[in-house]
Amino acid sequence: MAYDDLFDVGGGRAFMGLFDDPLGTKISQDRYDVYVNEDYIGQKFLLTAQESVQDIDDFLKNEGINHFDSFVDGDHYYIKAGEDKQRVEDVLKVYLQNR
Repeated sequence: MAYDDLFDVGGGRAFMGLFDDPLGTKISQDRYDVYVNEDYIGQKFLLTAQESVQDIDDFLKNEGINHFDSFVDGDHYYIKAGEDKQRVEDVLKVYLQNR
């Protein structure tokens, strides 16, 4: 994995869970556009400092979906799903609408 894959260098914010914000500060209106296999699914809003875009991964695993990869690119969150693509999309659409 390349350095640029881990950091949004232009914005100065670290991603991929490598660094925690020690002050618990949060920029208002944090949101990520979520994609499954390059198809736009919806937006994930981070409403508290404890929330993370990687919470999506935990949710999918709780739903029994374990075969996927994910990564952050700026304010986009990409999930690469194999044969479970349709199920991942359906589950995420409900999840993102309810958050």
